[in-house]
Amino acid sequence: MALFDDTFAPYVPFGSRNLSSGDTGTDVAIVQAVYDLMLETMNPPLGPMGSPISITGTYGSSTVQAVKNIQSYFGLSADGIVGPNTYFVFGQGVGSHTTYGGPVYGSRQLEQGMSGGDVTILQNRLNCFRYASIIGKPATGTFDAATASAVLAFKADAASNGDTGFPANAIAGFGFYDATWIYTFAGGRAIQSGRNGFDVVFVQVILKGLGFYSGRITGYYDAATLAAVKAFQTAQGITSDGVVGPVTFYRIGKNNVKAAPKPLGIAWPPTAPPSPSVTVCSVGLTSQTMDLHPYGEATHVINQLEGFESLDVVGNMLYPPSHYGSSYTGYVFTLTNPSTSTIVATVKMTRVSTSTNPSDWAGAYSPGVSTIPEGIVRVYPVTSTNVKGPLVLEGNLQDCQ
Repeated sequence: MALFDDTFAPYVPFGSRNLSSGDTGTDVAIVQAVYDLMLETMNPPLGPMGSPISITGTYGSSTVQAVKNIQSYFGLSADGIVGPNTYFVFGQGVGSHTTYGGPVYGSRQLEQGMSGGDVTILQNRLNCFRYASIIGKPATGTFDAATASAVLAFKADAASNGDTGFPANAIAGFGFYDATWIYTFAGGRAIQSGRNGFDVVFVQVILKGLGFYSGRITGYYDAATLAAVKAFQTAQGITSDGVVGPVTFYRIGKNNVKAAPKPLGIAWPPTAPPSPSVTVCSVGLTSQTMDLHPYGEATHVINQLEGFESLDVVGNMLYPPSHYGSSYTGYVFTLTNPSTSTIVATVKMTRVSTSTNPSDWAGAYSPGVSTIPEGIVRVYPVTSTNVKGPLVLEGNLQDCQ
């Protein structure tokens, strides 16, 4: 395993699963690293696409927000989950987006003598850099001796950049794949009008350096980018169709004679942001019922660096909601501002323990940058039409310790 994979273990092939809050692994670290690199590189028309995040390999709240930023920017549903459409923005084709006929890039170990769409992608990615002169031609989809030499050269360059630990062979295994994800950004799909993403960022940067593109680095394959690609293709004597495919990737590499580990002039690892200053306070929730059976806790979390707050509420040893009447089907908690007696939030809770009688329920209020008042937290059973029942738990955040 290479250094990246040792640091952010366990290794999980990038694109092999949907990513969401709580996941850990190298695929999460790739999302975080590429996001930070792109923030340093891009020049969005409406300003920065969020703030840098720590590269930890753990999919926490900052990563959820980063993914939502990416999705909103590229016109996807902003659910904070990395699925096939979001992977495609990263240039990774999975599911219905699988490119060059498959198999999915990174889904198997590649070595000399093998062929397939993943070999095409491997060659495309290397062909965008100095390795084009080693491979000597546009991608063919066949892993030949020249491709093996290019893989060895890439590993050597990555090791010289501090990403040590690659096996001394010409095999494209998991350490190699992760290195290509954080060092190479184009080649995983044909880039053309309508396909926006981080691979477009790379093409814009290269064409700007070569004098063909003068616009902002946006990741949008717009009219200006299309014109720049066509102008480059014409200058290279290849078909000027505006589609960046194997031939154009190869011609990019013949003109971009850099080593891949410093693809955009940014060395690995990117500068990590300062550790968030986090304040956490908790208050106990006491039973308001005659049997004094339940208890709970409300935790107010303030991330001062990111301006993010959340209120996490847990109710322990709660009877099934129907204990308070057959119409009650769940629990909610409310937060009331004591100075105005206004209910600030009403949040549905979810049963989190495996037992059914009694069981634990939890919910979270995360308004983003809004300030959560130090109000009163109350837990109630609730009907399917959101009618609250008798008060079960209560606590005052002003008593936070």
